This record gives sequence, structure tokens and C-alpha cells, in this order.
Amino acid sequence: MNTFKTVGLGLVGFGSILATFSYFVILSVPLTAIGLSFCVLGCVVLIFPEYLVPHQVVKGMISGSVANIEALLEEFTAVEKAIYLPAKEGKVYVFCPLSANPSYPEINKITDVPKRIISSVDGHPGLFIYPPGSDVVATSGIIEEEKEEVENKDLSLENFLPRLENVIGYLLVDFSEFTSKVQVNFEKNKVFLRAKNIKFNIDAPRFTRVLGSPAASLAACAICQVSKMPVKILEEKREGKWIKAVFEIKEKING
Repeated sequence: MNTFKTVGLGLVGFGSILATFSYFVILSVPLTAIGLSFCVLGCVVLIFPEYLVPHQVVKGMISGSVANIEALLEEFTAVEKAIYLPAKEGKVYVFCPLSANPSYPEINKITDVPKRIISSVDGHPGLFIYPPGSDVVATSGIIEEEKEEVENKDLSLENFLPRLENVIGYLLVDFSEFTSKVQVNFEKNKVFLRAKNIKFNIDAPRFTRVLGSPAASLAACAICQVSKMPVKILEEKREGKWIKAVFEIKEKING
């Protein structure tokens, strides 16, 4: 049960008891009116939508973005795993090494180059792309809540890991409805995600190979945004109704 339903039912229940007691027992019209007001307020809260952005809008936004990125990756025949990078201000972006030079430059050098579609980082050509999950994370508002807790604090990686399960669960299960259940575990600098009953699938094989599936890509954006560290999807595979993904959190960016 979501928060609005819980509060709404509580107000309706309290108002009903107060109105009944006030009218039949103490014969107080003002208190009866107050009780009825609580009932009306509770009904208003019950019909209030939990999410201001409908799930269908989120999925439509991601579908269109995935299709465009898929065409771009096909054009440049990108095949290597992308690295998700946090932005000091703004949205998460990714660096996709091109097949002609599949090695990875140093993380700090990637962040210093201009964010054009095609850039050369220390002799390593690659694509800079804003993944669809970056917009979803920003739209959800969940990161702003986390930011208020850690603002002006110099926290290590271990301090961020306990928050990731709540953030990833909210984004994948509640906000986007990509899946019905998630499990998140941690080991040193790796995050292990298991998602059950994936409800959103799209035919984009190159996007999935380079950036991961839409669900894994969204999780990577969340991890990157929360930890403020580079993230790479090491592995992703299906196990029955579950999808298993392994994320590596890279060394912290200096500066």
C-alpha cells in the first residue's frame, strides 16, 4: 500500500470515528463537522495519484530514447561496454568506446574532454551519450532526497551502498514499473542486482550489449548518481524469471 492510500484511509477512519462519537454520544455538531471534514480530506488523498509522471509516460520516453541510441550505435558499430559517468551538475552520461579502438582511457581524462557525440580521449575514440535512465532518475526526484542527506559530507563508497537498494527498488519497481521485485547485494566495489518479472522489453540488441538492458541501464544511472563514481555493467544474464546484473564502481573521479 502506498503512502497516499495509508494516509487517506487513516484520515477517513479517524474522521468516521470522530463524527459518529460526536453526533451520537456527546451530541456535538461542531465536532461532528470536524469529523466529516477529516473524511472528505481522506477521500481527496485517496484519489490523489502517487506519481505525477504516469508509468506509461516513463516507458514511452525510454522506448523512444533507446530506439535513437540503438540507431546511433549501429551507425558506429559500437560493441564495447559503456562506462557510466556522473556529472558534477546535470545528468549521468556514458562513454562508449568505438570498435576501432576498444580499450578504455583513464576515467579522469574522459571527464575532461568536450561532451560531443564523437570525441577522442587520449587517442581513444568514443561516443558520448545521455542514456534514457538519466532522465528517469532526474524526473523521479529520488536523488534530490538522497542529496539532502549527504550534502556537504565527504562520504566513502561504503556510506553510499546501503542507500542504493532503496533507490534502485523505487526506480525499477515503483516509479517505472520495469519489474516486480529487486534484490541488491554488495561486495567491495561491486553491486549485484537481481530483478524478477521484467515488464519492459524492447528489441535493441546493440543498446543491450553496450549500455545494458533498459532496466540495468536505469540501475547503473542510479548507482552512478548516488555514488558520484563511474559505473560499468560487467555482466547481465537471464535466470528463469530473474535478470542478474553485476555492476563495478570505478575509482572516484578527482576534482
